[in-house]
Amino acid sequence: MATLARAGVRTAASPPQPNGLEVQLRRHHRRLTPQRAIVCRLLDGNREHPSAEAIHRRASAEMPTLSLRTVYAVLHELVEIGAIRALDLGTGSARFCPNPSPHHHLVCGRCGRIRDVQFAAPPLDLPPDQRRGFWVTGVDLVFRGVCGECRR
Repeated sequence: MATLARAGVRTAASPPQPNGLEVQLRRHHRRLTPQRAIVCRLLDGNREHPSAEAIHRRASAEMPTLSLRTVYAVLHELVEIGAIRALDLGTGSARFCPNPSPHHHLVCGRCGRIRDVQFAAPPLDLPPDQRRGFWVTGVDLVFRGVCGECRR
């Protein structure tokens, strides 16, 4: 059984391995509470860009006492340490992207699906006369349209 655990195969005797978000919380000296653990598990590798409400619905099936306020607190803590990104894409509620690396998004105007898109965009900058004292710290591109599933 020890050989299986060393090979990465989970056995009844081996504890679950921490996911990337849990590791980042610990790296920032945050205690891994059961509430943080369930939010991290539901977000880790999630490509759906879920809202806090969607995460809360899924988490409360396993932990009925988990409040929406706690889910928001955990999500904002993960954003604060740079583990995830908060997105306001005009879909009605904040969405959360577990991919903190620089990238852009495709948003379906019919179903609200959000997909990551990776490409090398040329540097964008505001003309000096348009800045009005504003200091630009980043640019996020959002491509809006209709996804393949909705076009069928």
